[in-house]
Parts: sequence; structure tokens; C-alpha cells
Amino acid sequence: MRTRTVIGISCVNALGFSASTIMPLWLGRISAEFAMPAWFTGAAVLAQLGGAALLNLATPFLFRRVPIVRLARIAFLIAAVAYLGAITHSPTRFLVACLLCGAALGTVLNVTNRLMGSIEHVQTGYSIFVMIEICVAATLFLSSATLIEHFGLLAVFPVVSLSAVFGALLLGHLPLGPLKSISLPKSPEPGARTPAVLTLISFALFFVGQAALNSFMPTIGQASGFNTLRASQIVGLGMPCGFVGAILARVLGERVMPLVPVAIVVAVLACIAPFLTAAPSPALYVLCVLALAIGTLFSLPYFFAQLGALDRFGRYTAFGPAMMLLGLAAGPSSAVLLAARFGLAAVGVFSAALLVAGGLMFAVSAVRLSVLRSVSASPGR
Repeated sequence: MRTRTVIGISCVNALGFSASTIMPLWLGRISAEFAMPAWFTGAAVLAQLGGAALLNLATPFLFRRVPIVRLARIAFLIAAVAYLGAITHSPTRFLVACLLCGAALGTVLNVTNRLMGSIEHVQTGYSIFVMIEICVAATLFLSSATLIEHFGLLAVFPVVSLSAVFGALLLGHLPLGPLKSISLPKSPEPGARTPAVLTLISFALFFVGQAALNSFMPTIGQASGFNTLRASQIVGLGMPCGFVGAILARVLGERVMPLVPVAIVVAVLACIAPFLTAAPSPALYVLCVLALAIGTLFSLPYFFAQLGALDRFGRYTAFGPAMMLLGLAAGPSSAVLLAARFGLAAVGVFSAALLVAGGLMFAVSAVRLSVLRSVSASPGR
């Protein structure tokens, strides 16, 4: 696959994550906007990201014979309409809009990650994915934060609606060659299934912890002394600093085992989480924002690299975003309820615990993969 095509798919993939990108901007205030209790925020997050995760998993089974470009373009257009449908003062319609938008974008993400997972050097390809994601996410986040400040909370949704339309147009110009439909690839070796499932679970646990913390970053910024706009701007400007993590992952490439960067990031973020939710000084808050962005984007390609090593047809990597989205849905949903009941400090403890659990599960999977490779390479095989 040519670099130009990889970059184009990366842009489409980044737009597919637009729902989770802007979520921290409305998560803390959407219940008040609709005069609803705290559970409404959790329901909205779960509908949008849970719907994305489910359709990401189900797409290869539901749309076996649909041309992939047509499928993803239709999904983007559905997401665009759903985003506009979120501009409402009806809580029920808002939840429906979240569900439709998430389901459509989950389909897009399955398409892009199936394509990327089938290339020879998965880790390198996902480093490009991450760098493009940073640019798109920062642009969406900062522009949306400014619009909210001037026009109100619901002003964020027309912006991401336009981004979905742009994604549909971009897909029409990607040179995807002879790929015509999504079909289930050959089954991988039976021994690869267990470490693959363990890696996918660790992926989800890691992002439950990461998202629980990340979703409250603007709120934590306000507790640290920043006003609402400034706290959102700091989070948005911290996203491009994730380039450091993505570039480091690309430079290191496949010279290190995936376990090493994931273990380092888990250790750092698990230590930061309880400290951060204790409302640190403004300077320390900024440093924690940078650490969260850099660490997450440094480890992400290695999660996909381990999945790619288990199935060269890209099946497991295609399911990677579903695990991310499940984590991104469960993390904020749980964090909202914990913060309402016990305060922000409980969010920090919860985040650290889930990060460590994800890291341990990833380590177990890495050991199983190492054993599988040793057996495959032994004489007589």
C-alpha cells in the first residue's frame, strides 16, 4: 500500500474518531443543558461509543458483500445527519442521535482498520495513523471549544457534521485498488486466538482507565485554577504534543517488543491519575496533560502491532477500535457516576486501577504470543 493511500486512510480513520474527540467538551455540561440528572451523561456516552463499538465488531458480518467505499461513505453521511439531529432540546432525540452517529462511525472505523491491518508493517502504518489523528483531533477540539464559548454547548455538533461530510468526499478519491467488499479472511492459527482475545481485552481495559481520566481533563483544569475556555484550550493544545509519542513509536519501530512501551506508559499514567484528580497546580496540570497525550499515543501503535502479529489478514486489528471505543464509552460513563457520588479523587483511583489491569492483561498476552512463536519455530513444525 502506497504512503499516499495510507495517509488518506489515516485521515478517514481520524474523522471516524470525531465522536470521541469532542466528547470531553460536552460531557461535563450536557446533563445541565437538558436539565437531566448525572446518569443522562453516562447514557449519552454509552449510546454513542457503545454503538460505535458494536457496529465496529458487527460490520464484517452484516455487510459482507457491500463495496467498502460505498459502505463507509453512506456511514459518514448517516453520521453527519445524526450530528445535526443532536442539536435538539429533547433528551430522547439527543440519545437517538448519539446512537446513530456512533453506529455509523463504528462502521467507518472497521473499514479503515481492516485495510491498515493487512499491510506488512502494522506498527509503522499505525504510527502514521496516530500522527494524522493528532492533527485532526486538535483542529476539531480547538475549533469546537471556541464555538461553544461563543454560541453555546450545542454549537459543537454542526462542526463535526461537516467533518463527516468531508470524510465521505475524501473516501471517493482514495486509490484503494481492487478491494471491492468486506469479507471474512481465512481463520488464523487456533493458538493465536487466546493471546488475541487477551490483547483485545487489555486494549479495552487500558482505554477505560485512560478515558475515565481524559474525559475529565477540562473539569480538572478548572479545579486547578483555569477558566472553562482556557482549560479546554490547554487540553486541545496538548494533543499536538502527542506527536512526540507517535514519532518515538515510529523511530523505535519494531526494534522493541510491544510489551516494553505499553508497560512504561501504564506505570507512568497509573501514577499520574490519582495525583491529577487531586487538583494540582496549574503548571503541574499542564505537565500531566502532556504526559497523558504523549504516553497514550506512544503506546497505541504497539497494541495494534501485537494484534497484527497474531493475524496477518488484519482481522484482529480491525476489532482494535471496538475495544478502544468500549473503553472510551465505559470509562467516561463510570467516571461521571463516580465523580457525582465520591468526587474527582475516586476517578483517579479508578483510572489507575484499570490502567494497571490492562497492562497486566497485555503482559499475559505477550507471554502467550512468545510461547506460540517458540512452538512454531521449533524443529519438526
